[in-house]
Amino acid sequence: MFKRLSLTLLFVLNCCFNAAFSQQAVKRDSLLDYMQLKNQRLREQKVVNYIKANIQDTPLEGLDQEKDLIIRSISGHSLENKKALILFTQAIYQKRLLQFEAGKKSLLAAIEQVQKSSDHFLLYNFFSFMAFIQTDEGNPIDAVYSYGMAKNEVKKLQNPFLETILNVNISDIYYRTGLYSQSLFYLDKAQNLYVGYNLKEENVLRLINYNKAENYFRTGNYDSLNVYHQKLSKLANYTNKLFTSEKRVGYYLLLLKRNYKAAIPIIKALVKDSMFVKVDIDEQYLASAYFNNGQIDSARYVINGLLARPSLVNHPEIKFHLYETLGEIAQLKNDNKMAADYFKLALQQSKQNVNNLTQVGNISSQMKINDVQNLYYENMLAYKKEQLRLRFIVALAFLIVVVITLFYRNNRQKRHYEKLLYAAQKHELATINSHEVRNHLSNILGLLDLMNDDDKEDSELLKTKDYLQYSAEQLDKALRNVSKKLSD
Repeated sequence: MFKRLSLTLLFVLNCCFNAAFSQQAVKRDSLLDYMQLKNQRLREQKVVNYIKANIQDTPLEGLDQEKDLIIRSISGHSLENKKALILFTQAIYQKRLLQFEAGKKSLLAAIEQVQKSSDHFLLYNFFSFMAFIQTDEGNPIDAVYSYGMAKNEVKKLQNPFLETILNVNISDIYYRTGLYSQSLFYLDKAQNLYVGYNLKEENVLRLINYNKAENYFRTGNYDSLNVYHQKLSKLANYTNKLFTSEKRVGYYLLLLKRNYKAAIPIIKALVKDSMFVKVDIDEQYLASAYFNNGQIDSARYVINGLLARPSLVNHPEIKFHLYETLGEIAQLKNDNKMAADYFKLALQQSKQNVNNLTQVGNISSQMKINDVQNLYYENMLAYKKEQLRLRFIVALAFLIVVVITLFYRNNRQKRHYEKLLYAAQKHELATINSHEVRNHLSNILGLLDLMNDDDKEDSELLKTKDYLQYSAEQLDKALRNVSKKLSD
């Protein structure tokens, strides 16, 4: 019995192992396929997307194995920026574990490697991911700077799709720091690029619509929020991310209508739903709904759980609202000392947030100045190119005129010389005709008349015949000379 049970257990374990190995093999094969693509840009795009998707979506319990598998696969191939891609994989892995300093160090090393080859696509991705890490660690100032560096790279790529994504990402920084008009400005830029280049990437459209909805929720604009909720519900590619976006915006509408009683069970169900991609903000709004619905103990419990999370350590814009709510809860419980402590903490977070806002605003202004300067330089370059082209056209036109003039002048001179030559030849032929041909012909005619005279003796006739022979030969010579002249 024990033996049979052991064999059964071994069989099950073997099946599980084979299934796991098979799944890994499929992933490895797909990564290998990407690394064998001939086109470098396409190869890097596929490999980078594969790394991000697999590291970010793999559950934590299998994360180490997935990371090692990807690094081994990349190490076994001769790629242009192999070391940089391995460092990038480590950076994404470290971000998942909230090891932000280690992630930034790996990315800086990857950027240093790629700058040697001036690979603008990888630099764009690395700077963008550096901004993601800086955003998650609550450092919006450096994040905006990193996005500025990514923007410089995407301009060199001249890729409207990447530029659209970048504008959406930049808008998120301003949204998080409360600069909603700036956030909407970059989202409008993203939307203009999306429409102008007819990108037809539904996930990008989802991002734009969802981020606009987030801004309208924060500004309390119910009508605009409802419009973008409808836009999200009309998208066809129904994924986990679209499901999350639509459902989150759905409960935002309830919160703006102050229907907290209906919003609470919806949010609680969503955070437990495996298809819903939960983030800290969902529980923050759950705590706010509890508080506004009078369930202050539930609100305090959720808030304390949030404040204990390392992901909120450097997010003053979130912690300010949490401490403020705890202070109001303490006031309701008549614990004035506790309320004062929480309000003091909230004030500290508010000061930090205001400081961040000021610095982000300064960097934002500098970015806009740089954009204006870049636009000026682009216009100047376009003007110089147009000026150069115009000069070339004028020079070409002048050259054509000169060539035509020379051709016309040469042709005119040629015709003039031909006329002179014709006149000379005509005069020469006239001279030959009058002095040679007609002279010899007259001699022949005269000699013939003499020969017709009966009184002439034989000796005279013989002389006349000799003269006639000579004149005929001279006439023949003159005629051949005329024929030669005519041939020439």
